[in-house]
Amino acid sequence: MNTEQAPSQDTFIFPAEPNPLAFITINADNTVTVVSKHLEMGQGIYTGLATLVADELDAAFDQIRVVTAPGQPTPQGPYGNALFGGIQGSGGQTGIHSSYMIYRTAGAAMRQMLLAAAAKKLGTAPADLRIKAGVIADSQSAKSLTFGDIAAEAMGETVPKEVKIKDPEEFTYIGKHFPRLDAYDKIHGKTQFVQDIKLPGMITAVIKRPTRFGSTVKSFDAAETLAFPGVRQVVECPFGVIVAGDNFWSVYEGAEKLQVEWDYSNAYDFSSDSIRASFRELLKQPGTKAIDYGDVDTALAGSAKKLTYEFEVPYSAHMPFETMNSIMQIHGDGTVEMWGPSQIFTIDGNTVAGMMGISPDKVKLNMTQCGGSFGRRSGPHALCWVENLAVIKALGTDKPVKLMYSREDDVSSPGTVLRPGFIHQIDAGLDQDGRLIAWAHRAVGQSICKGTAFESSVIHDGIDFMSVEGSVDQPYDIPSHRLDLHSPELPITVSWLRTSGTFHNGFAHESMIDECAEAAGQDPFEYRMAMMTDDKREKECLRLAAEKAEWSKPLAPGEPGTRRGRGIAVVPAHRSYAACVAEVTVFPDNDWRIDRLVCVMDCRMVINPDNVIAQMEGAALFTLGMARYSRITFSNGGVDQRFYSDVHITRMHTSPKVVECYIVPSTQGPSGSSETMGACIAPAMGNALKMATGERVTKVPMMLTGEPAEEHWDVPAILNTFEGALQTELV
Repeated sequence: MNTEQAPSQDTFIFPAEPNPLAFITINADNTVTVVSKHLEMGQGIYTGLATLVADELDAAFDQIRVVTAPGQPTPQGPYGNALFGGIQGSGGQTGIHSSYMIYRTAGAAMRQMLLAAAAKKLGTAPADLRIKAGVIADSQSAKSLTFGDIAAEAMGETVPKEVKIKDPEEFTYIGKHFPRLDAYDKIHGKTQFVQDIKLPGMITAVIKRPTRFGSTVKSFDAAETLAFPGVRQVVECPFGVIVAGDNFWSVYEGAEKLQVEWDYSNAYDFSSDSIRASFRELLKQPGTKAIDYGDVDTALAGSAKKLTYEFEVPYSAHMPFETMNSIMQIHGDGTVEMWGPSQIFTIDGNTVAGMMGISPDKVKLNMTQCGGSFGRRSGPHALCWVENLAVIKALGTDKPVKLMYSREDDVSSPGTVLRPGFIHQIDAGLDQDGRLIAWAHRAVGQSICKGTAFESSVIHDGIDFMSVEGSVDQPYDIPSHRLDLHSPELPITVSWLRTSGTFHNGFAHESMIDECAEAAGQDPFEYRMAMMTDDKREKECLRLAAEKAEWSKPLAPGEPGTRRGRGIAVVPAHRSYAACVAEVTVFPDNDWRIDRLVCVMDCRMVINPDNVIAQMEGAALFTLGMARYSRITFSNGGVDQRFYSDVHITRMHTSPKVVECYIVPSTQGPSGSSETMGACIAPAMGNALKMATGERVTKVPMMLTGEPAEEHWDVPAILNTFEGALQTELV
């Protein structure tokens, strides 16, 4: 970590009235229960929120327990997300940012309530009491109490209207080590996921789905399926044919035996090639302007050098280890009860309520954690819950129904949800000194928010911010700059995926900046630094990344016959900032490996350093996989991929040997860390490949000309352990 302070820029921190009773319970067994208003998806939000409370309470970390808040069906309530307009939801690394003051003031208020209750019990003044590691001690005597000794009394105290939160120099846990609260149960298999829930009389169901978008059921023969052990019902629904029974494997294998004739009369026949061709036609026409200042056309015409590149990023699947699933029951009084993870419950709950014709408060959620999401469970369409309700109605049951997706359902059926693919064209003009004076950027891709509950808040003047983030807020001082957008409509359901628009915008934008630096005959790091004013937070990220990567020193040579390259990139993403230096080695056959990633992020104040580093590493490796291997393609109106073997991800033997992470220090309020780092990985890799080979990679997945297909995908599982990878020639 460098010792210089980041440039001063305001970070908006949402104020909060003290509301401890909604978020904290002091228990008689001396534990403290913290209510998380955000879904735990592996990102560490339970630990982050608990850290804020524990610090303000001066509790011992082993006292802390975390539970998930009940579902909040309307924006009016304590569990809303201010960055989502007050609805209950998690995602876009908004958890800590939106909750920072809420949990700190709640903890500070509960601390005052504990001191007030303790003072009454000990017969002293609150000012004479001190709290350390969960023990309240009287400085005027040897008397002390635990939180548990006065649990009921403290919870019954009047909530103070004004509280004083700690100054940073008083922090015990914030910015320091605080153990992950969910790690032990996950490691020991104690965490309950949807698959683990068994309710009395529960039915398990899967849906046999078509492979082509727009297909419907024409007829089906269920004789062999109904004869399969554990299968109880086979019924048609709007999404396909339901196979319901006793457990997942019975209905999954039973569905494999189901004979379905599909009606393709209204099915689509699009392909990746046809989508690409239609996008390229739109590139020829002006789009809706997101940025337009200076005189771009005149500046381009008068440029000493003009560069034109096209960049393409495919549709992508989320691929969390836990596929989509849910449990739902319609009770006799017409109310609905749900079990499972809901990333945006206010949307999910209201959607279900609307389908049932009931008020949203008649929908109850029993929230569970989930095995990853990356945005898969945050889609604004509530598809899994919508399908579950359709299954219940088709089965005509009042019993709880668990709907399970197979991996094929999650990836390749018309019920899948994908990050949209994009094509970018960028024209850049340089003056005779190599300065970037003109930038014309046109992007084509589906809008995520159009036609959803988020449209009014995210789409303004025809621009979906999710489509242009990472370009519309780029950090460089360009005298003439235009960015326009086309948002074609297709029958593919799209949603955000970790890094969302900053992935494809970052790839296109930062790849093109490197081309400009090369055309100007300048070092790519120095070129970027010269185009940023000192108030840009990206500038310190870039400087620190270059310092830690020893950018000013020659890159060490590789093995005989290989070529080595080093690339740099910086991208703003989700209110935080990140820079990366990537080092690669290219082999004689044009296969290549990533040797080292030097990652730097400015997420302002850090609550849990270990967790931020884990998020940086995770985002880097996640997007490395998206950049190098992953894609969703289409043919004959359907998705071509089905399993992990078709949509490759980063694994032990394809990961860099070295991933270094550095955090720019800041005393400003936190802005989030789970996605930002991933936005600059692909362009840093592409820029490194250009240095090594002279070839600009303009498409994702990133492949050099003549590069062999990825090998070793089906290697034995032992090689995908750390020890196994070290014992092979694969690393």
